[in-house]
Amino acid sequence: MKKLFLLVVVSICIAIQASAQTPIKYQGEVDLGYSVGVGTFAAGRINVHTIHGAKFGDYFSAGIGVGADLYHEVEMEVMVPVFLNVKSYLPTNTKVTPFASFDIGAGIGASANIKGISGMLITPAIGVKVGMFKAQLGYNVQKISESGVSVNMNALQLKVGVVF
Repeated sequence: MKKLFLLVVVSICIAIQASAQTPIKYQGEVDLGYSVGVGTFAAGRINVHTIHGAKFGDYFSAGIGVGADLYHEVEMEVMVPVFLNVKSYLPTNTKVTPFASFDIGAGIGASANIKGISGMLITPAIGVKVGMFKAQLGYNVQKISESGVSVNMNALQLKVGVVF
């Protein structure tokens, strides 16, 4: 985990240095999605996420994300993901832009039954941005643990949103 975090930080620093001649501007995103559970605890969930950060030229963005994951299949449980998001864009024309996205952070239990429980969160994804709208497909790796017991809550995730 430490090596992965260090790799992400070094990648961001290299991208910022490489884009020193390109404009840097604010970028915000709001996403709504659904995740189909595929892990040990295969529970579906509704995702509402927002990311705020900077876009470096045409090819790279980075930001901090926060949201709510609403687990609804067993009991209504709420996890709050807090993560670093990095995206690499492949501008093809002025309207359609494919991208690769990577989130790394933690999910924190917010509802009564899971309050205080937390764990690692990693989500690689690919997507496309068309104008100000985007769609992405990713694989969410969510692991929580308490008292030495670890539970995988991995999921296949589909999100749509707006970029401003």
